[in-house]
This record gives sequence, C-alpha cells and structure tokens, in this order.
Amino acid sequence: SKLFLNMGFKENGDNGFFFYKPSNAAAIIFAIIFGALLALHCWQTFQYKTTFMIVLIVSVVLEFFGYITRSISITDSDALWANIASQTSLIVAPAFLAAQDYMIIGRVMAYVGSQYGIINHNKITKIFVGADVLAIITQSGGGAMLAGAQGDLNKMKNAKNILLGGLALQVITFGFFAFVAISFDWRSSRAPELKPYASEMQKMRKLWYAFYLSAILITIRSIYRTAEFGEVSFEPGSAIDGYALTHEWLLYVLDAVPIFLSTVAFNVYHPGQFLPARKGVTIDGKSEIASNKSDVALQPV
Repeated sequence: SKLFLNMGFKENGDNGFFFYKPSNAAAIIFAIIFGALLALHCWQTFQYKTTFMIVLIVSVVLEFFGYITRSISITDSDALWANIASQTSLIVAPAFLAAQDYMIIGRVMAYVGSQYGIINHNKITKIFVGADVLAIITQSGGGAMLAGAQGDLNKMKNAKNILLGGLALQVITFGFFAFVAISFDWRSSRAPELKPYASEMQKMRKLWYAFYLSAILITIRSIYRTAEFGEVSFEPGSAIDGYALTHEWLLYVLDAVPIFLSTVAFNVYHPGQFLPARKGVTIDGKSEIASNKSDVALQPV
C-alpha cells in the first residue's frame, strides 16, 4: 500500500518524494517566471518608491526559491532539505501576498478616507496582518514538520492539523477582509463628497480590479491547499493516496498559476501608479493628520 507522503517520506521507486513522476521542466519554468517577476517588482518598488510593497517581494522570493528547491528535490531524491524548503516556501508564500493585499487596501482607505469603511485603516494592519502573521507561522511550522516527519504518523497527524489550522485561519480572515474591502469600495464610490475627485476615483478602479483578481485567486489557491491536506489520512494501515496529492497538474493549475496571475496583476496595475508613496497624504492633497482635526470620523494615526 502507499503509506508514503510526498513530503519527507520517500517511496521505494524513481519518484523520490513524490506520488507521481514530477516534471522538472515545469519547476524550472516557474522558477524562471517568478525570478523575472521578482526583478520586475524590485524595479517597480524602486521606481515608485513604494517600500510598503516589500511584502509582495518577499512572497515572490519564496515562490522563486520554492520552485528552485523543488527542482533540486526532483533531481536529487536524497535532498530532504530541498523538499522541506520547497514545500514550506510554496505553502507560506501566498500568505505574504494576502498580507500585501491588506496593506494595499489599508493605503487606499487612508488615501480616500477611512470614514467610508466599517473598520479604520489603522486597525486593518493590526487585525488582518496580525492574523496573517499567525497563519504564516502555523503554516510554515506545520509544513516543515510534515516535510520532515520521515514517516512518523503521529508527527504527520499533528503537522497536518497545524497546517490545516493555518490554512483555515487564512481563508476565514481573508474572507472577512474581502467583505470589509467591498463595503469600503461600495460606499466610497458612491459618496457625494468625493464627486470632485471623480477622475482620481475612476483611475483607482484599475487598482481595485487588481485587488479583486488577487483576492479571488488567493482564495482558490487556499481552498485547493486545504482540500489537498484535508483529504489525506495518517491512520495506521491507511493508504495516503488523495487525488490532489497524487496528481501534479493541480499544483500548477490551482497554486502556481493563481499566484503568478495575482503577482502579475500588481505589475500591470502597480499601487505606485495610483497611491502616494508617502503615507498620510489624502485624496484632497492634505495630510491625514490635518484632516483628522476637522473630521472626527477619521481616527488619529
């Protein structure tokens, strides 16, 4: 029976750590793709002086590193370190992308006016990024534990529960955040007092499109990963043969491609094109602190 896991528990065959014959070419192609996106995002961050986009760069670095180490683990069936590094990097990278979404919308709220949101933009950073950091820690811990379990079923079961907890936290948090973002978009786009800034608001629609695309794709990827690990049983005598675990195409179609498109969306509509580089500047050209003195609806920075 297949009592083997593609992470850290090798099968006696030619596929090493995997339940299928993995494609080294696909791993190399996506390493090149994310490497190119990394260079482009670094250049755009420098060009627009948007240091708040560094979180997205971290995500792309992890994707780039994840596929490089995946290639190594494919070609060297003894490279457990590469398998652990690859699995952990690819599991946690989208959580950084989600954190970037939180920060971007927080910036949009600060620029347009937090009074149109159900949560103040300063609290978005504290609540959602804080929850995302917790999700990153649990996912990376669970992923590393699972990848290095070496066939210990108790460790695998514990690691799976930790990993699923982190993924579930990310999905729930991101879902609630999406509601907050949509609510703000709806209210601000219909606010009479923002009519004088219709051109700025219309221009920013492109950034909202990039965000919505990113949010949908991150959610699809997170659901896939949750299903992938959720369908696997680590009970003694059971076969570890879930469909997602034994078919490589799902990894690329439901993980690599969605994250690639999410990243590209912010290359095409980079926040630096729509938002001021300096935090605190509002859509009317004033500083947020100055606006706070005359608008009690805005909370102090």
